[in-house]
Amino acid sequence: MLSKIQSQQLEAQNNHEVLSRMNKKMIHQNHQSEIVLINETLGSQLRKRTNAFVLRFLGRGEQNSDETLRMLKQVVRSLKTVHRVVVECQWCKEVTDASVKSLSHSLQRLTFLQSINISFAGCIEITDQGVKSLSESLQRLTSLQSISLNFSGCPGIAVQGLISIHDSIQRLTSLRSISLKFVECKNITDQSLKSAGESLQRLTSLQSISFNFAGCEKITDQSLKNINDGLQTLTSLLSINLDFSRCNQIIDQGLKSFSDSLQRLTSLQSISLIFDSCGQITDQGLKSISDGIHKLTSLQSVSLNFAMCKEITDQGLKSFSDSLQRLTSLHTLSLNFGWCWLITDQGMKSVSEGLYRLTSLQSLNLNFHWWHEMTDQGLEIFSDSLQRLTSLQSITLKFKKCTMITDQGLKSLSDSLEKLTSLQSISLDFYWCDEITNEGLKSLNHGLQRLGCPHTLLISSQTQSDS
Repeated sequence: MLSKIQSQQLEAQNNHEVLSRMNKKMIHQNHQSEIVLINETLGSQLRKRTNAFVLRFLGRGEQNSDETLRMLKQVVRSLKTVHRVVVECQWCKEVTDASVKSLSHSLQRLTFLQSINISFAGCIEITDQGVKSLSESLQRLTSLQSISLNFSGCPGIAVQGLISIHDSIQRLTSLRSISLKFVECKNITDQSLKSAGESLQRLTSLQSISFNFAGCEKITDQSLKNINDGLQTLTSLLSINLDFSRCNQIIDQGLKSFSDSLQRLTSLQSISLIFDSCGQITDQGLKSISDGIHKLTSLQSVSLNFAMCKEITDQGLKSFSDSLQRLTSLHTLSLNFGWCWLITDQGMKSVSEGLYRLTSLQSLNLNFHWWHEMTDQGLEIFSDSLQRLTSLQSITLKFKKCTMITDQGLKSLSDSLEKLTSLQSISLDFYWCDEITNEGLKSLNHGLQRLGCPHTLLISSQTQSDS
């Protein structure tokens, strides 16, 4: 009869042989494939248990990925104490619902699992049925604290698949982090997110939420309302990231309903909201978001993207500026209002006023592409406000196609940047600003060189950089 140590040795040897066979088979098919065990190899289980398993298919069109996922069951069966699993199987056309089901059956044995990250992005054969199989296994992993699922570009996923995920998640009361990514899943509707609010309400330990439904064109305001219903009880939430880019049916009312619960999340430290190309959003929608964040004085990072929301004007930026001034703990600020053509120098003045009190800011990223009405005067007002940001370490400014900016505006910016001696990184984009001459560019470059930090300058059809 084998001793315990002999059994462990045999188990480790068998696992190593399985992994070797899998690796040889995959490498023969595609050199971009790999299987990785983090921290420990299977052979070292005598000294310390393996605590993480990572399986990646990095190439497109894996011919053998479906078979390998089935073989994975042999390995996972013996990794009962594993704490973290990552499976990345992206753009693998051979992967089907059956292979997801096989993986799911393997995962449900890992009762000590704390973190799971699964990506089947671009696996076009996966449908709601595969997602259901995975969901049924997930709900048994009651020790899970972090879950990340990516089914972007899977056209067969619609209502029932997403509902099954939310039904499973609400049972995982130890969860602290959720990330769901369903980019360009064209069949996802408001009905798909109907249970999102109910599941979130039960996860009172949640600290981080990330939902990405960019390009899901059937989503409307109702989905934001569903999420809003779930947020109201999450008073411990530290981070929220929502991406509804190109969801053209979202209008101001949806942002209003979301804002109502946002202002209650007083522990929030980081927020990222992306409504890029949601063309029906106006100043009123931006005002709602502004009203939602103005009481969140614990915020350290804010990222807002309303690019291509062409109904936003100076008035929208004014309401946002009034809220921004209150967020004096901010370390990182990223704003994208590119292609909002109606914004003028007055809008830039509002942004400048919002920055005035943010003396703890370390990173600033602003995108003002295609502001046709902004002139040197707006850039000068903005440059004056920069001088107060003495803690700034990184700055990115994008003014592509701001055709009324000249050498004069460039000089005012250069003079202000020279005074920010803590800067470690500078990136400036004045592409297609045709009124800027070589003389203006030379003056700016000299100013940046005096700072002595790496910088990139993009203008006209050339890129100049010094480091």
